[in-house]
Amino acid sequence: MIEGNIVRSVLTSQKFAIDLEAIPGAGYMWELTGLPEKIELVSQKIISISKAIGGTSTQRFTLVAHQPGNYLLGFELKRKWEKNSVKTSKFEIQVR
Repeated sequence: MIEGNIVRSVLTSQKFAIDLEAIPGAGYMWELTGLPEKIELVSQKIISISKAIGGTSTQRFTLVAHQPGNYLLGFELKRKWEKNSVKTSKFEIQVR
């Protein structure tokens, strides 16, 4: 399943976060694919964990853009040991 592009506008050198719903208890975590050269991944972590077995959690990617421009970030939801993703999401980042 592919989600449509989500547009985000940020300032140069300003940290920004992208939150995605993951299922870590079942092994489904998001992976950042094709990180543009001018955008840096600062951190990634689980910020909320469901108490339900197999419940969803929020996975947060914190990034910073070092140069103005338009960039495309791609994410894949998959288990590390599986080849194919079950879901993808794309974000268009407009840096001013």
